Amino acid sequence: MSDIEHSRPSADVGYETTDVNPKTLLAWVAGLAAMIILSIVAAWVIFDVLAGYAQRADPKISPLAATEKGPPPDPKLIPDEPHDLSAVREQEEHVLDSYGWIDKGRGLIRIPIARAMELVAKEGLPGRPPPSGQAP
Repeated sequence: MSDIEHSRPSADVGYETTDVNPKTLLAWVAGLAAMIILSIVAAWVIFDVLAGYAQRADPKISPLAATEKGPPPDPKLIPDEPHDLSAVREQEEHVLDSYGWIDKGRGLIRIPIARAMELVAKEGLPGRPPPSGQAP
């Protein structure tokens, strides 16, 4: 005879001998559906309450403030960039090479750059006064 004992399988082992109870299954499905619906309603209420709070907390817009209704303005594009750049450079050259007033009230004028360089070369730049107590 063999040393291994072969035992009989238990009646508890194997497969499920009963079906699912339909009442229990329907109760679980109904409970799950109720929880989902309750969660949606609670979220809706919370969002409405928070939206009302945010609306009350936001600062009031002044009636004088300009409110634009409609699409934003188009971007300012440069259709002819080389021409525009040359026009800007001509304007800058005119300012640098001409005389003009900076501030008439204070008597400030603008002189051409070439003339300013001549004056600096001829007269030099103004220096700082020596500190008090020392000889120049």
